[in-house]
Amino acid sequence: MITIPLKKGASNAHQIFSVQLGDNFLEFTLNYITESGPAWSCDISREGETLIAGAMLEPGAIITENYEADIGTLYMVGSEVTLDNLGTDNKLVWMSDDEQL
Repeated sequence: MITIPLKKGASNAHQIFSVQLGDNFLEFTLNYITESGPAWSCDISREGETLIAGAMLEPGAIITENYEADIGTLYMVGSEVTLDNLGTDNKLVWMSDDEQL
């Protein structure tokens, strides 16, 4: 299990970073959205190919559940989403296919 480092605050409302998860080197794009209530949107790509687009980072959500990305399991744990609690009260966690929730 790996907790993916995320940054909070207005200066990080739009962030792009890369992380090695198992055999996959993935690029994450996170955007803070306010139009329909506060939320974080997440896109994930590998070698320029989009694997996940527009997944919402809501506590309790299994981000990879509706995608055939073949990158293991990503899930969000924590409390109600705000601009200032990403990476502190809310965490994005990855587990390999060999691990169990």
